[in-house]
Amino acid sequence: MRSSTKCFDDTLEVAFNEAANKGDNMKLAKITKATLEIQERGILNFWIYVDYEEGCSQGVGGIALDTYDEDRGERVGTAYGCEMIRLLLLELCVNDFSEMEGKHVWIIGEGEGLSFRPTGIKALNGDNSKSKPVIFSEVADRFFDLEETV
Repeated sequence: MRSSTKCFDDTLEVAFNEAANKGDNMKLAKITKATLEIQERGILNFWIYVDYEEGCSQGVGGIALDTYDEDRGERVGTAYGCEMIRLLLLELCVNDFSEMEGKHVWIIGEGEGLSFRPTGIKALNGDNSKSKPVIFSEVADRFFDLEETV
């Protein structure tokens, strides 16, 4: 029988290899605060604030989850925004954003040091054995025609 430490090490190795194959980096982080909010201009977004193990902090998110409807003259919710919220809640095994605080997660991103740009989030396998990373661009690709946004 394999020890849980060995299994955890194997899981980490697989996760790092998957990230490396996609050209991404993974950073271990602790969530210090998570919000779902409407900004001063009426834009619905989320922020997940994290502290990385090497001592830096960063806000992950800030992605508009709604859109402006010209016919109605106001911002309206979108299926994309609903799906992004749903996937984040499921991945982190929480019922609302306030329950994310204190969780340890992998932040997936590009770049190094202060140039690190988060592109997704993944629960630790110990917290979510069915963990599937939430890659922000992959969620958007399901809902938006990229040619329309260029």
